[in-house]
Amino acid sequence: MDGPLACGKTTLLRSFAERASESGYLTITATCSPSERDLPFGVVSQLARGAWKSPGGPPEVPGLPDILRGAGDPVDQAGIARLCHRLCTSLIDHAEDTPLLLAVDDVRHSDPASAHFLLQLVRRLDSARIAAVFTDDLSLPSSLPLRYELLRAQHLRRIGLGPLSPGQVAEVVVAELGEAARRHVGDIRAATGGNRLLLHTLLSDYREHGEARQTGYGQSFLSCLHRNEPIFLDVVRALAVVDSALPAADLAWLTGHEPEPISQVLAALTGAGLMDEGAFRQETARLSVLNDMPAQARRTLHQRAARLLHDQGRPATTIARHLVRAGQIPDSWSAEVLLEVAEQVAVGEEASIAVDLLEQSFEQCPHEERRAALRAKLAEAEWKINPSTATRHHAPLYGAVRAGRLGLPDSVTLLMQLLWKGGLSEVEGLLAHLRADPAATDQLHAIEAALTCTYPWLAERRAAPPHHGGAAATRAAVWPRAGTVLADVLTGGQSHDTVRRAEEVLRELQLGHDPACHEQAGLFALLALVYGGRNDLASAWCEGALGETGGGPHVPMRQAVLSAARSEIALRRGDLAEAAERSRAALTHASPGAWGVAIGLPLGALILACTRMGRHEEAGFHVAQTVPNAMFKSSYGLHYLYARGHYFLAAGRHQAALADFLLCGELLTDWGLSSGCDPVPWRIGAAEAWLAQGNHDQARILVYQQLSRPHTDGARARGQSLRLLAATSSAKRRPQLLGEAVGLFTEQEDKYELARTLWDLSQAYHALGEKKQARRTMRRAWHVAKMCDAASLYEEWLPADDQGHATGPTPKSDTAIERLTHSERRVASLAAMGYTNREIAGKLYVTASTVEQHLTRVFRKLDIKHREQLPTELYADRMELA
Repeated sequence: MDGPLACGKTTLLRSFAERASESGYLTITATCSPSERDLPFGVVSQLARGAWKSPGGPPEVPGLPDILRGAGDPVDQAGIARLCHRLCTSLIDHAEDTPLLLAVDDVRHSDPASAHFLLQLVRRLDSARIAAVFTDDLSLPSSLPLRYELLRAQHLRRIGLGPLSPGQVAEVVVAELGEAARRHVGDIRAATGGNRLLLHTLLSDYREHGEARQTGYGQSFLSCLHRNEPIFLDVVRALAVVDSALPAADLAWLTGHEPEPISQVLAALTGAGLMDEGAFRQETARLSVLNDMPAQARRTLHQRAARLLHDQGRPATTIARHLVRAGQIPDSWSAEVLLEVAEQVAVGEEASIAVDLLEQSFEQCPHEERRAALRAKLAEAEWKINPSTATRHHAPLYGAVRAGRLGLPDSVTLLMQLLWKGGLSEVEGLLAHLRADPAATDQLHAIEAALTCTYPWLAERRAAPPHHGGAAATRAAVWPRAGTVLADVLTGGQSHDTVRRAEEVLRELQLGHDPACHEQAGLFALLALVYGGRNDLASAWCEGALGETGGGPHVPMRQAVLSAARSEIALRRGDLAEAAERSRAALTHASPGAWGVAIGLPLGALILACTRMGRHEEAGFHVAQTVPNAMFKSSYGLHYLYARGHYFLAAGRHQAALADFLLCGELLTDWGLSSGCDPVPWRIGAAEAWLAQGNHDQARILVYQQLSRPHTDGARARGQSLRLLAATSSAKRRPQLLGEAVGLFTEQEDKYELARTLWDLSQAYHALGEKKQARRTMRRAWHVAKMCDAASLYEEWLPADDQGHATGPTPKSDTAIERLTHSERRVASLAAMGYTNREIAGKLYVTASTVEQHLTRVFRKLDIKHREQLPTELYADRMELA
């Protein structure tokens, strides 16, 4: 029989033996293997012992047992021929009384002496009562004369074997697993290729464990390999290490074999169903091969695979994985190549692989300058995972800078990391070094811009150079522009040009540029948009392009920074629950220690969101959290002070609140940032604190100061100012001021500020005796506050006992709302906001009668009787229309 790699040969051989025994034959078997090819009389030994030990078997051949035991004298070719003749004669004579079946598996592995015996026996089979079954794989080369004799013999019949067809696989699957398993036939056929051994083992695994196992399917796969020449294992091991199909030429380089026999091995593996054109059919098989491989052989293959893939220009991540698994970087790999691979890996989402690679390289590198560069790259890769871990490199890197062993790009990256962590003494020393370095001239403007964004008191104002040149500028092509655009917003305010430049930075970050300072560059660009009142653009970038490339679990700092930016955007839109959720996510992706001084941004947003949601106990817990002292000297500290001020205000600690708000203003003035966009509206906060203390004059001064600013803070700050100005103005003037503020907050989609302003407007109407308008506006304010989870507002405006009266019964699910038509929903949404039928008709360009008819149908579908009972969910539909 001939067939590829145990594709049913053993099973069929066993079947022949069973049928022969049933017919009275004495069956003796032998299995050939490559390991026994050089063992004299290996096959003869198996056959002879099987025959002599069988009841009623032939007698021992004189002299042969001693030779088989290794006790006899060495024999020459003539002696071997005589022994083989005696054994043949003995078997033929015995077969006269008891017919024999000789079964030899994988006959091509026979040793020369045994092959000589089999040749003699085959030539005499036509005159003896002996049947013989030989198995082999004719797709594999063999120089054994026995194979040619077997193929040439006229009295032997050749039976070809191959993998089972899809129909045959289906029959076996249904027979062993039942009819319900028929739907899995395609997957099972794909996993086994129709190989009988793999099929039955896989079905056994499924039946007992529900999945393929290395101890079942995997071991069967390995047994097929180990029964063949070593080249099979070498090829499959190389494929398992590379984890992809490779041409024969590449496999020849990896294994040391010639391409032609490798091509034959690949064809045999495919023909046997073990593999699919060089690809593993089951991951379990690949893992079994890897686990079966000696550790040193696996490391060597990983080293060779890394070099092969690098020379072919394959992805850096794949190359780095092989280098890491090699355990030791080969001496042939230059430091430049290692740095190139590590830097490419760090750009993507595999920072952990870059860390492993660089750690190995660093430990093996004997040169101080190269070690400094490797340490810098290692700190950069670790920074993306956890900045707290990277701080262990800062002191040695700072020493390398002072000793002149660290290049300019890496020195600038070190500065950015120190700014984030708040190492002010090292920052000042490194700044002095860079400012005195003539080679850093082109970088200094970018450095000063970054300082303006983080520690403005350290920055020196410099004119922007006409261009950036040199390697350092190329390395820092993105984050300097991000820092510059945010610095321009902080010092001069938002403009069309700054918006364009901020989006250019974000666009380049989306493409994966600037791996060194990706997180800070993205944060700078997003804050430039947020501070300038362009929450719409910032949100679009966060939810769109940046959200798609925000990093996976291997780049937590990128996720953390993106979540912090989203929390600030949500806060300025009045989406308090989302702001709190995003802030918590930011502090989960990266621990508070990893945030350094920048913790003021997510922590401040969380404190402010919790305060406005009425969760004062939680807000107090976060206020009590320990923060770095350096944070209060950074721009990030402004967010924390502003949020803490509002917490103190809500807690009735008006003086403490006023102190925090005024401190924000003092810091911005001392830093020279009082003429640009304020990161936080501290004047509004301070005016509220003065009002809470009954000092309207001081509040009015701060409000007028805010209104007199050259529109640097946008519509949101103007709306806040108008609301507070109304509080210090006469009753007649208040509706006009508050009405304008309502329009601004509606346009900005700031629901929290809109709710506060609507409430103040309802009180203004009430003071003027316009009771109906006051009630309608109050209801609208309550709905908006409820929608943005501002419990601190709606619980104060309406006691819990009265909420049922105000809202009435609401649908228990969204099903009722979904039954509304588009027109009905538009009308109901505006009605839920408190608009009259006439006002709704004016906004939708329909008649008041049409509005009334729509509302009648809405009330019936929602099973309610009054406008006050309209669910708050309807308000969100019309936020932009209002």
